[in-house]
Amino acid sequence: MIRLSRKLLLVLLLLPLVLSPRAYAQFTGSITGEVQDPSVAAISGATITLTNDGTGEKRIATTDQSGVYNFVSLAPGAHHLNCAAQGFSTTNEALVLQTNQVLNVPVKMAVGNVSQTVNVTTAAPVLDKADDRIQETISTNTLSDLPLAGRNMISLVTLAPGVTGTGVTSNGSPGSGRDNYSTETQVDSSANGQGAVGNMYIIDGLDVTSSIRPGVLNLTPNPDTLGEVNIQTNTYTVDYGRGSSVQMAMTTKSGTDHYHGNASDYFTDQELTAGTEFTHKYAPFHSNNMSGTIGGPVVPGHKFGYFFFGIEPARASNANSGSITFEDPAFTAFVKSA
Repeated sequence: MIRLSRKLLLVLLLLPLVLSPRAYAQFTGSITGEVQDPSVAAISGATITLTNDGTGEKRIATTDQSGVYNFVSLAPGAHHLNCAAQGFSTTNEALVLQTNQVLNVPVKMAVGNVSQTVNVTTAAPVLDKADDRIQETISTNTLSDLPLAGRNMISLVTLAPGVTGTGVTSNGSPGSGRDNYSTETQVDSSANGQGAVGNMYIIDGLDVTSSIRPGVLNLTPNPDTLGEVNIQTNTYTVDYGRGSSVQMAMTTKSGTDHYHGNASDYFTDQELTAGTEFTHKYAPFHSNNMSGTIGGPVVPGHKFGYFFFGIEPARASNANSGSITFEDPAFTAFVKSA
C-alpha cells in the first residue's frame, strides 16, 4: 500500500489548477471614455490602468488618436481608474460598474508634474450617455433584504420598468417551480407587450433558457451566490439578440483577497402559521431551506486565483394529505340491527 504525505497530497491536489489553462467568466460590462486636457483637446497615448478593488486584477489600455480608451468583458463591482500621460498630473478615479453596463467615464487631466495625483471624487452623472437601455439592476444587498417566496429570486423580474405578470407560479412544493429545485421553471412575466415566450435568462454569460420550451428557465441559482442581477426590457445588445421580451442577466459572486461567507436556515413549521376564522389547527409540516457560501483566495496572501462555493440543501416533511374515515357509533349500531 502506498502512503502519501500531507505535503505531497496537497501538491497533487493543486497541480491540476496550476497546469490547467485559465478560464474567464463571460462578462459583458465595459468602461469607455475620452481623455482630455483643460482646453478640451484629446490626449492620445495616455496610459489607462483599471484595477478591480476586490481581486486586485489590473487591465491596461492606451488612448487612441481621438483620446478614447475602452475596456471590455469586465466583471461588475468597484474599480479604480488611473490615467497617466507625459506633462500631466496623474488622475485617479473610483467607480462602480454594474452587470451588462456600458459605463462612460470621461477623464479631465490637469497640466502638471507626473508625480502629482488628482483624486476625482465627483459622483458619476445620473444620465449615462454611453448607454441608452432601460434596465433595473438589483444588488446583492437588495437580494438579501427583499422577501423571496421559496428562496427564488426570479420573481423579482417584475420590479423592472415595463414588466408585468405574477412572476414564478406554482404550489410551492419542492421541485415544482416556486423554489430553486426545478429543472424547468415557468415565469409568468413579460415586457412591453411581448409574450413570456420571449424571455431570456443568462448566468455569467451562459444562456440558461430552455431550447425546447421558449421562455422557460432551466437553472435557478441560490440567491446567496449572486452578486448582481440585471433586468433589461429594450434595445438589447447583439450578444443576446434572440430575446424579445425580458432579458435577465445574473452575475455570480467571485472570491476576493479576503475570505467571506455566510450561513442561513429558513425554517417553516405549522406552529408558525396564524389561525384563521376557518382553520385553527394545521396538518403537521416543516421545512428547512439552508444555505451556505464561502469565497476567497486559493492561496492566502497570493493573487494566484480565487474561488467561490455555495450550497443550498432543503429538507421538508409534509403530513399525509389522504382522507381518514371515522365510524359513527349510531350508524354502526343501526347497520348491525338492520
